[in-house]
Amino acid sequence: MVLPRALTPPAAPDTPDPAPQAGGRVPALRRLDRILPAVVLVAIAAFALIGIGSPLLGQATFAATDEMVTTSPYSEVPEFAGVRPTNNYLDDTWDSALPNTLLFGEELRDGNIAPWNPYTAGGVPLGATPNYGLGSPLTVPFYALPGWFAPGIVKLLEIVVAIGGMYLFLRRLRLGAASSLLGGLVFASSAFMVVWTGWPQTRVAAFIPAVFWAVELIVQRRRVRDAAVLALAMAAMIFGGFPAVTGYTVATGAIYLAVRLFATYGREWRRILGGFALAAGGVAGGVLLTAVQLLPWVAFMSSAYVEGRAQQPDAHLSMASLVTSIAPWALGSTNPYGDVYWYLPVNLVESMSYLGAAALVLVVAAVAMARRGRAALPQGAWLFMVVATGGWLVLIYGGGFPLKVAQSLPYLFSDNFVGRSRCVLGFLLAVLAAVGLELLLRRREAVRARRWELAWALLVVGGVGVAALAALRGARRAAYLADRAAAGDGWPRTHELTREFAVGAVLVLLAAACAAALWWQGRREGGGRLRLVAAGLLPLLVAGQALAFVVPYWPRSDRDTFFPMTDAHDYLASHLGPDRFAGMYRSMTRSVESAFRLRSATGHAFVDRRYGELIRSPADRVNFSSTNVAVGGGLTAITSPTLDRMSVRYGITALDAPVPGTARPAPTTTGLTTLQPGASVTVPVPGTGPIRAVELTPMESREEWEATDRIEAVVTDESGAEVARTSRRLGRTTAGQPLYIPLAAESAPAGARLGVTITVRAAHAVPVQAAGEQAAVGAVGTADDGLKLAFVGAAAIYERTRALPRVRWAGTAVVEPDSTRRLDLLKGGTLTNDQVVLEQQPSAPGGGTADVRITEDGTDTTEVSVTARGSGYLVLADPIQSGWTATVDGAPATMLKADHAFVAVAVPDGTHTVRFRYTTPAGGAGGWLSLAAALGIAGVLVAGVVRDRRRRTGEAPLGSSGPVLPPSAS
Repeated sequence: MVLPRALTPPAAPDTPDPAPQAGGRVPALRRLDRILPAVVLVAIAAFALIGIGSPLLGQATFAATDEMVTTSPYSEVPEFAGVRPTNNYLDDTWDSALPNTLLFGEELRDGNIAPWNPYTAGGVPLGATPNYGLGSPLTVPFYALPGWFAPGIVKLLEIVVAIGGMYLFLRRLRLGAASSLLGGLVFASSAFMVVWTGWPQTRVAAFIPAVFWAVELIVQRRRVRDAAVLALAMAAMIFGGFPAVTGYTVATGAIYLAVRLFATYGREWRRILGGFALAAGGVAGGVLLTAVQLLPWVAFMSSAYVEGRAQQPDAHLSMASLVTSIAPWALGSTNPYGDVYWYLPVNLVESMSYLGAAALVLVVAAVAMARRGRAALPQGAWLFMVVATGGWLVLIYGGGFPLKVAQSLPYLFSDNFVGRSRCVLGFLLAVLAAVGLELLLRRREAVRARRWELAWALLVVGGVGVAALAALRGARRAAYLADRAAAGDGWPRTHELTREFAVGAVLVLLAAACAAALWWQGRREGGGRLRLVAAGLLPLLVAGQALAFVVPYWPRSDRDTFFPMTDAHDYLASHLGPDRFAGMYRSMTRSVESAFRLRSATGHAFVDRRYGELIRSPADRVNFSSTNVAVGGGLTAITSPTLDRMSVRYGITALDAPVPGTARPAPTTTGLTTLQPGASVTVPVPGTGPIRAVELTPMESREEWEATDRIEAVVTDESGAEVARTSRRLGRTTAGQPLYIPLAAESAPAGARLGVTITVRAAHAVPVQAAGEQAAVGAVGTADDGLKLAFVGAAAIYERTRALPRVRWAGTAVVEPDSTRRLDLLKGGTLTNDQVVLEQQPSAPGGGTADVRITEDGTDTTEVSVTARGSGYLVLADPIQSGWTATVDGAPATMLKADHAFVAVAVPDGTHTVRFRYTTPAGGAGGWLSLAAALGIAGVLVAGVVRDRRRRTGEAPLGSSGPVLPPSAS
């Protein structure tokens, strides 16, 4: 029976075997087919196990917490003082992704699916949205394993999913097992999949091959269950967060679907439209399956503080970054303590373009052998891969008019840096690499190549050569400019570029030699051993160079660095209560404290727009990005009345920060003196007590003292009794610039004469300004600024004595509908503690007083007991104007917009219970949609399995009028 062309099953991916050799030996090609997949599997195992390394054995953690402990307050802890991370490009992983994941996992193990995180940046959605990838199937290890152990297992699962999906897709394209596995290895080791490790981004990108596999299933089989498979792959991507990766995949996959359908079915419009319908249903199914998070995400992002993300046509990657495709460290490393640090204007995470020397050779082979490539793959597949790869290369590295057109489209390119589409480019290149190996492995006929084939191959090779020269020229220009700007000895960046690129070029030549051996030996009966060696060497080259890339990049931190607590954390845990702190001047400014359940006004997260406007308002300027929320104005804003309204009870600074207060200059300096190691010097403190700091003026600059080098100060009163003590790292000293030593000496009596004993605990002396024969010591006294230096340990902690409670009573309301005037009013300091700023005239009269007591304060619920004497307003200083509801004694209550970013509820006279609860905007509808989609997808998959089983057993499905023919007969 002759089948229509569209229904013809794909050719078997196995390579044809030559006739057995004399003596009964296994033919060389058959031996190659058997051995090569095993070699590739060994290469994959080596890449995964060696690349991740000791974290899989529990000896370290696959998290960049070694970088975390170099920041304040950890940097002051002696056991962390000597830590030197090898990669400081992984900030977001430890300061946002990990703390939020750890918090959600803890809540989940306690039986709570926490939709809200109240601890960072005032409060932001947590499990309600996919921002942190908490719903991704690849995040599950965090919920079942210790937090320090889970990241390594997550990365291992990413590699398995990426390679497994690529294997399924390439086998569906009729490639052999070895080629399919190698394509997976190339994709898993490509730039995006390596440099974004630790972010949710790679958990999304790992499913790109699975999406294309599902699309190919729809093209070839056009079954409803294949649409269900696509829905599951899409849902896995959406649940992983970072929607740009999903968007790039859907856009590319849609074009691939169209090309394949039209190439396969010609003008059979019914089949073509059916394929489109199935794919659209699969995408819709994935969206519906994730509606439980997707709808709340849309609701939250519509009111989120998002600015400065617009893209321009010149916002693309430099051609120079293409040298990293074969030489990943040619443009510098991630190690700030090394000789050559990354020096392109666009950072390494966004610029790295690694593919691998051997993989590049295979890509060139696949593109150069156009006729064989088109014949080897299903119709239209080779052409799509080549054209799509070229298109993405133009957008990512060329920019210009094509990128301008793309940026005119909504969202995908207009709000996202185009360099992040390397996720799809890496996938396409990995497919071509697999195709290249497959074409080299297959035996070829002894026929003369056509002229156009030779011309095309020369054009491809020549084009790649020209692009390589252009990239190298741009890279050398960047290295030259960086070396000249550094004004150091020699030309380290230029020399490093030459050396690394030379290594990459040698690997290219070696891989090209292997490819040539496979090609020229493809027609010969002899030479089987040479083909086996050449074929086996290619995957080893891929894995070997990939390991040289990932081993220095992927983190392997000491387990002791995994979110430890310092004395500063302990102090906050004991004193903060339900209020907030604000990290300032390089100390506790991120979202790390979510892991310790300490409420922070600052953090690394998307925040509500009004909250972003409020926290930046003290300085009338934006000094943070959309996702890095800091206090406007830096340290000078620590006394702002705006922070009082935000319930910032404590301000945290690093020990080397300037100290707010009244300056007390040192006596007139007459020269310099030297503070000798181990020797103590006692001098009087200028003025009288109390004080917040003493200061010295070093006369010698030192970029970095040893990790253990410290300076100690002990303040005593006239009787010799100790008042305060501080020991801080010397860190960096600059000649002529003050060296502050903060001291919690505000308890010293006013008018008391104080002395300070200074001791240098270092290997070298410290030359400082002198007054007479003694060190010139200045001081910072107290001031009427609402601050009290309450604690000095690993950080300096200032108590903000004028801060209002996070949950408070306001008897009267001030109405101000204009946003600008409202922010000015809040930072002006004229409001009383009994007032709240509302946007519209309230119906309640107010004027009463009340006692307020918090009875419950969880992640997504706050309950307050109010005993009111007259009516008024209960104010909750949380940014919960969207997605939250309030009740008074169980009855729904109206939440009034208060103090610009917060809420208030009118409460009548008497004793009442006010309850605030996060309801997840559209989460109810989203949950029902997700449940319905899950049931529908499960039903489709089960029905497909039942149908296949009945066909295999010869049973007629329900509703049929006759027997079902076996597959061979149909």
